[in-house]
This record gives sequence, C-alpha cells and structure tokens, in this order.
Amino acid sequence: MESPTTATSKVEITNVPSLLAFTTTTATSVLPCSKKAKQRPTVATLPPLDEFIANLFKRSQLPPSICLVSLIYLQRLKTSLPRHARGDLDTPYRLFLAAILTASKFMSEAGSALTSQAIAEMTDHVYSSKDVNLMERSFLGLIKYDLFVNVEAIKDYLALHGRLLEMDLIEHVMEQQQQQQQ
Repeated sequence: MESPTTATSKVEITNVPSLLAFTTTTATSVLPCSKKAKQRPTVATLPPLDEFIANLFKRSQLPPSICLVSLIYLQRLKTSLPRHARGDLDTPYRLFLAAILTASKFMSEAGSALTSQAIAEMTDHVYSSKDVNLMERSFLGLIKYDLFVNVEAIKDYLALHGRLLEMDLIEHVMEQQQQQQQ
C-alpha cells in the first residue's frame, strides 16, 4: 500500500465535492447532537464541519479508500449506538477524526499511517494529541474493535451509497487523465 502522504496520481478528495458533502452528512447523522456549545474553548474555534473535513483531507492527502473505510466505520458506529445516545456540538468533528485515524492505521503500512500528533497539527491544535488519542480509544470501544473491512463490506456500502460518489470519482479521474494527456 502507498503511504497516505504520497501524492502521485491518486484522486484528491478535496476535488470531489460529493465525497466531502457525503462525509460531512455521515459524520453529522451518526447521532443527535446539541446545538449549543459547552464551556470548552475548542468548540468556538472550529470552522464549519465541511471546511474542517476538506482542510484535513487536503493537509493529510489521504487516498479515497481510507475515506471509504472511515465511512464504513461511522456506519458501524451508528448502528451500534443506543437510541438515547446524544452528542455535543463538536461530536461530529471528533467522530470524523477518530474514524479517519482508525482507518488510516488499519489500512496503512507500518509507519505510514496518520498519528494523533499529526492530526493535532492538522487541526491547528484545536484538539491536542491527547484529545485525539482519547477519541480513538473511545471510538474503538464503541465499534467494539470491529475494524476488518473486506471486499463484501465495501460492495455492500457502495450498493447503498455509492452511485453519486462513484459517478463523481469517475468524472474526476477522467478529468485528471485528460489533463495528463495534454
């Protein structure tokens, strides 16, 4: 597998609007969240979630496969939470970060995955590496360490959600190929 920071001819997620929008919608739909910020100063400094996600994807240069696995993890979380579960205003941010970090570690070769420290830096230290570690551990516990994603799980997920994403990715790849031929 390639390192997530390798920027050869892979699709840049930030150039695929429907994937960013779908990721934002998925992160916000996992559980109902408060509309009011608690007394944590980090919440006040957060940009809108779609900008936050786009910025993290741009800075990390993660391949779409890691995004897809993180979306599967978020779906697993959503189906395992009790109905009465509620989140804070920044819960979608935290869930997104934990899912991306977990997917990156699961799918990457040794030494090429995202780290808590790297994510803290990519968020301009809105969240510390200690915060990110806690997010990851909590996330892993909530999904019961169900990390394995096989081809069938990907096919099932894409059967449910992939039409729009696939069309947008295909269109983007074709544009890239045309640019390279010129």
